[in-house]
Amino acid sequence: MCIAAPAKIVEIDSESNICAADFGGVRQNAKLDLLPDVKIGDYVLIHAGYAIEKLSEEAAKESLESWDELLEMLEEEDKMKQ
Repeated sequence: MCIAAPAKIVEIDSESNICAADFGGVRQNAKLDLLPDVKIGDYVLIHAGYAIEKLSEEAAKESLESWDELLEMLEEEDKMKQ
């Protein structure tokens, strides 16, 4: 199964074509080779270290809300198991 996570670009190193992306407070680097037109502030889907798709702000927020709901459900499930 493959999962691509939404993130906001917060820095871009134009020499290496690598960005720093924010996943809800956690930063991760990703290569921008597949999306040369992105800029700081854009939302992208990241998979396996690559930004693979640019998202509209609305689509990114919907996706992030879905991730939050999933994480809450998983936390509740963990609590029930204890």
